[in-house]
Amino acid sequence: MSMIHIDERIEPNKVENVNSKSINKSLIEWGKFFLVLITSLIIVLNTIGFTRVSGVSMFPTLNDRDLVFVNKLARYYHEPVLGDVAILHLDSKNFDIVKRIVGVPGDTVQITKGVIYVNDLAVPEISTYGVSEDMEKVIVPKNSLFVVGDNREPGISYDSRSKEFGFIPISKLKGYVIFSVLPFHKIAKILKV
Repeated sequence: MSMIHIDERIEPNKVENVNSKSINKSLIEWGKFFLVLITSLIIVLNTIGFTRVSGVSMFPTLNDRDLVFVNKLARYYHEPVLGDVAILHLDSKNFDIVKRIVGVPGDTVQITKGVIYVNDLAVPEISTYGVSEDMEKVIVPKNSLFVVGDNREPGISYDSRSKEFGFIPISKLKGYVIFSVLPFHKIAKILKV
């Protein structure tokens, strides 16, 4: 048996070129990965999101510290309707709130003996707590919403029933709450009026 001995010598410059090309290719691949990751993150953060509830103004629908899933994209194609639970930005306090929409532009809203009337029809609610104070009839202005918390005990929910809170501009709507993630449950809607 004969052995053939091949003496291959690699020039140092060729090794450096191969390593340099490999590093450059790797950096380009990592750059593409991070670009896709950042783009995906921007898209996700502007279309869906999660919000932690603070306070008991939406009890029993939502409790303090519940984590909710929010559809932010829907604000561009879904007109607010009676019963939607929405995330809204409150400029006067510079933070976001979660409330139920009970009046849209042109609606009349009134509370008598704890019952909310929209356009003179009693709203059949299934997920509220307590009895609201009476409120005279108001007309929801153009491009505005009338919102309330599901906890109707006086003084618990800072919402449109208060004259200092008032109506919320539709432009301040940041998204719609779809369901609670922690604990997991669907969001109850108002029955048809």
